[in-house]
Amino acid sequence: MEDLVASKADDRPAHDVAATAAADLARVLLTARQDFVAAFPGHCATLADFARDASPGADAQAEAVKLLHRLAGLGGTVGFDRVSVKAAAIEETLRRETAPSESFAAALDELRQAFDADNAEPRRPAAVAPGTGDLSLNVLLVEDNLVQRTVLAGQLRMAGHRPVAVATGEEALAAARASRPDVILLDLELPGIDGLKVCQMVKADPALARIPVAILTARTAVDDRLMGLSQGADDFLTKPLDPRELVLRLELLHRHRTPSAVEPTSVELLSFDSFRSLAAAELMRTRAALALIRTPADKTSDVAAFIRDEIRRRDLCGEYDRTHVVVLMPDTSATAACQRITSLVEKCLSHGVAGVYAGVAGAESGGARTLDVLLDEADEALACARYEKRSASIRKDRSADDAPAAATAQLAPLVLIADDDPDVVRILDAHLRAGGFRRAIAFDGSRALEEIRAQRPDVVVLDLMMPRLTGFDVLAGLRDLEGYRPRTIVLSARGREDDVIRAFSVGADDFMTKPFNPQELLARVGRLVS
Repeated sequence: MEDLVASKADDRPAHDVAATAAADLARVLLTARQDFVAAFPGHCATLADFARDASPGADAQAEAVKLLHRLAGLGGTVGFDRVSVKAAAIEETLRRETAPSESFAAALDELRQAFDADNAEPRRPAAVAPGTGDLSLNVLLVEDNLVQRTVLAGQLRMAGHRPVAVATGEEALAAARASRPDVILLDLELPGIDGLKVCQMVKADPALARIPVAILTARTAVDDRLMGLSQGADDFLTKPLDPRELVLRLELLHRHRTPSAVEPTSVELLSFDSFRSLAAAELMRTRAALALIRTPADKTSDVAAFIRDEIRRRDLCGEYDRTHVVVLMPDTSATAACQRITSLVEKCLSHGVAGVYAGVAGAESGGARTLDVLLDEADEALACARYEKRSASIRKDRSADDAPAAATAQLAPLVLIADDDPDVVRILDAHLRAGGFRRAIAFDGSRALEEIRAQRPDVVVLDLMMPRLTGFDVLAGLRDLEGYRPRTIVLSARGREDDVIRAFSVGADDFMTKPFNPQELLARVGRLVS
């Protein structure tokens, strides 16, 4: 395992540490660029030999894919962005074919032209933005390429973070269990256990599942992005990536997973008085769901152990009385909470603990429900669950018997689509409807802010270029909201690095460029409301 944190850094003034990190990074980048330039003709010759082989074997094809992947990842790191983009495109084409096509040779010529253009216009690496305030993260960096690993670690150190770098999936799992990092930055192409499997294993481990995972790879195929998000990744980033954006995204992931100041540092059961005090503060701050779980009198400790394995760090868990446990889940809809609690109850049953039932109630926004009201509603839902022999039930409105579909729809997360392009709005609306989300629509920035204040959506899908107010204006306006702020995904044709960084700096939670894949957007919306 390779620890890239300077052991004496804390003993020196901050400006000395930053200056040393910058000088070290500059030397590494210069050497890496020189090595990349020197090795490129040989790499192209290897690829040309592969293209001339009429029937290359599987091993030869795998080596060609690996070489292109290395060029795509390392090219962007050392300032050869055109090479990176072109190599990634050739790599994805070759992954889908059993042998190089007739166009492969032409693509190699385009790759050489991209190299000449990049080499003639040396790009100055973007300056890494420092960490916000006192934020300093322990980052587990998983990257098998030594140069990229060293550069990424240097960029993270310059931003005030503490990277620990490893080269394999096996090392990543061991390091995650040993150090419990604040965030994991994970490459897909790893020797041994690949990145997707590492992500899946992290998210399946109760001790690690709450650590945010950001995948960083040169692979650009939509299927790869969807697979990464479906395996539990919290973000999927494509190389080359501006280091300023990388740092912002990691800090955002950490903030969204970090407990608030009022949360306990342990997941042990709280006394009900302590739970009441903490829960009341959370309910004033944000939307939340509350679960009241009934346990057999002699199995409360067993059920509590299962709950401690399943809850997030920011969830509150208290002992209501001798046979009931109460759980508050901030920033969670009643529907999502009911699914989690149902899984928990079924886990209890699979371990021989029968007679566990739960009732769930939800507050759709901060200040919308008091704790006592939620407890009463959860108690009603618990009675329904016991009567119907269901693991968990959600408290329904009094009118639910007359309009069950409408009542169910009210429990789904609400997504505001803010875009002035009717075609884009129709596509988004159709896919979000199919995904079970409620939708609201605004065709200009001013209307978007009005809808946000009136309807309090869970997520806003926001275009940057809109009439009356831009998307940047809308993001700035969200700062004025008291006790509530929706999660935001910027969806824009403006994909320049400065636009991306500006959007994150004014509060965006995610950024996608048009044209976009609707399934990936649904996956990202689902991540934000989970």
